[in-house]
Amino acid sequence: MSDAGQMATKQEAGDVLEREFIETVAKQRSARKRRQIALNISGVAIFLLLWQLSPYIVPGLDNLLFPPPTEVAAVMREMIVSGELLNHTIVSGMRALAGFVIGGVLGVVLGVLTGRLEAFSHLVDPVLQAFRSIPAIAFVPLAIIWFGLGEASKIFLISFGTFFPVWINTMIGVRDIPTIYVRSAASLGARPDQIMFRVILPAATPFIIAGFRLATAVALVVLVAAELVGASSGLGYLISYSHLVFRVDIMFVGLIMLGILGFITDRIFLFATARLFPWYGIESRR
Repeated sequence: MSDAGQMATKQEAGDVLEREFIETVAKQRSARKRRQIALNISGVAIFLLLWQLSPYIVPGLDNLLFPPPTEVAAVMREMIVSGELLNHTIVSGMRALAGFVIGGVLGVVLGVLTGRLEAFSHLVDPVLQAFRSIPAIAFVPLAIIWFGLGEASKIFLISFGTFFPVWINTMIGVRDIPTIYVRSAASLGARPDQIMFRVILPAATPFIIAGFRLATAVALVVLVAAELVGASSGLGYLISYSHLVFRVDIMFVGLIMLGILGFITDRIFLFATARLFPWYGIESRR
């Protein structure tokens, strides 16, 4: 056999091995995904089963104060059919989204400035750190005085709460980038704006994403606090109203919807992150 024939045979064998390897990796990923989904479903099923059996396990537990999931599901179905639950969820979701976007954008901008400009960081750091120590819930009365009982006060509180996780993570991310990255880019002729958008921000992406994920949970916490006072709709209002009329089952519906809203938001966030930043978390997906 000629050298060309031998090379072609080796190439074909290499292609076959590569295809087999890719297929094996794909099967392993699929198996891990199926196992993950099965465990997720099993965990939820076990939780619901223990919840349903809790009146028989815990002596003296009152169903009126701790309704089983079957009763909560019946109430939730009624509220879904009437459209009441959907309305409250949409209102809360829009408030949380508006505050999350405003607080997140400001957090990234201030994080980049404080992380890269040392003088600016020393100037604003004491003030920002002082405000970071104050819970957003403490600003509820002041927000009502400033902005009234409308949407502005609630969006302000959510923006305030979500700003700090994004800001602190972004600042750490852009500040602690290895100097060799910046110097290497500069030695190759990169302009300051190119260094910022092609070196610093991509390298700081894991920190920024971590900040945004933390901010999603904070946004829901502040959302409920903001809706407990001076709101006529939203999941926080639903929880507060159910407390006034002593409907613990409706209260559970509101709590469950908050959990579902947070879970779905986190999944959407991870999906968007994987599409926009495919290099982020690649090791965990292998």
